[in-house]
Amino acid sequence: MKISTLIALLSTTVLGGAADSQIFQWLEGCWVTPDKSAQEVWVVDDHRSLSGFAVTLANNTVRFYEVLKIQQDDDGSWTYTAHPSGQVSTSFRAAEVGTSSALFVNPDHDYPQEIRYRREGSRLLATISSLGGDDPRSFAKEVCD
Repeated sequence: MKISTLIALLSTTVLGGAADSQIFQWLEGCWVTPDKSAQEVWVVDDHRSLSGFAVTLANNTVRFYEVLKIQQDDDGSWTYTAHPSGQVSTSFRAAEVGTSSALFVNPDHDYPQEIRYRREGSRLLATISSLGGDDPRSFAKEVCD
């Protein structure tokens, strides 16, 4: 399946956006690595959630994908849930949410235990790590053309 087909499938779930989820407006959109081997797309579903999809390609073949969700809970906190290809889904609670960054944490997960997103202009930096930022792996992405 081509990346454009996967993005089109994700985009059909958009219901419109408003209110609370606008705190993540900086994350919304399509992001791609400079070598075009990985892409991530985020859309606002409604006032309490965003949906995301990430895919890694090699030789025009999908090597890894995950379906993502950021959802506001009844208590007003945010939860990030990842459904990686071939693996059990895992949820992370928001420890920090700002106007251009967010940190999600799950100390009970093996790796990663932290997922951080940070927007810098037209660049998105995603970093996964153990608690406290140990053993980090970062992925820089630019706005898709």
